[in-house]
Amino acid sequence: MLDRPANNPYSKNMHMPEQLVIRPPSEAASLLVRVVRGCDWNRCRFCGIYDLYGVPFSRREVSDVKRDIDALKDLHGDRFRTAFLGDANPLVLPADFLCEVLIHLRTAFPSLRRVTAYGRASSLWKKTAEELERIREAGLDRIHTGMESGSSAVLALHRKGTHQAQLIEAGAKAKAVGFELSYYMLLGLGGRELQEEHVQGSITVLSAVKPDFIRIRRLWIHPLSPLRELMASGEFRAQEPEGTLVELRELVRGLDSEGSLLVCDHANNYLQLSGTLNRDRASMLKSIEDFLAQPDEVRQRHYQRVGDVI
Repeated sequence: MLDRPANNPYSKNMHMPEQLVIRPPSEAASLLVRVVRGCDWNRCRFCGIYDLYGVPFSRREVSDVKRDIDALKDLHGDRFRTAFLGDANPLVLPADFLCEVLIHLRTAFPSLRRVTAYGRASSLWKKTAEELERIREAGLDRIHTGMESGSSAVLALHRKGTHQAQLIEAGAKAKAVGFELSYYMLLGLGGRELQEEHVQGSITVLSAVKPDFIRIRRLWIHPLSPLRELMASGEFRAQEPEGTLVELRELVRGLDSEGSLLVCDHANNYLQLSGTLNRDRASMLKSIEDFLAQPDEVRQRHYQRVGDVI
């Protein structure tokens, strides 16, 4: 029997690269490269995703990441057009580390047209403009930032570790050096008590930053979420399905973020809305209003059908 070639993915002697826990839906076709394990913050009350998967935070060695990149090249060849660096916040790493990884990645995969990563606003804010520029020039194109809310009160409630002013300043720094920027907003994060503050604060941040992408998600409170404790005490009352769509309507109505692509690109969203601001505001509002105008039983069946997806 002939020996399997060295680059065969089933070769017993081949190094297998580490796998990520999560990645954005928009990175579904991307090459996935793990540079950190878990989340360096991991205190957000609404999250707990890395506890759910049992992944504590740790920093990988640059030599191990480069070895993974070489193994990915052996496994797949140079066929990817996009790559994503995970897990939660590679921007917590020193600029020298990230530049070395990015240069190695771009050298191994010359066909890459875009490299992206999650980046906490606090990590972006702490990096100097010169560090961010070096990282951008080394090959990182887009940063996915979990704004979640633009309200400092909501962010404090959920122990997000940032505030409204920092979200604005971090976004401005990232855009100033040429990064594409995705800001995520979680419908329902303020619960019923802080609904208005949640929406209005988010309008303030997004209108100031004008990120390239505004990605909408709906809060799902999974069984291991620390938010369950606040619900048990009555401090947090979860938003009703209809309430999240009212939040979405008010967000779209109030935003002034010319050129931003607003997308509800996750299975957890009740409406798969998409449009460029401010041009498509009217058509997006009409889609929301048309749905809300449907009979109650139709809307309730739709909410049940969508269900909860992590």
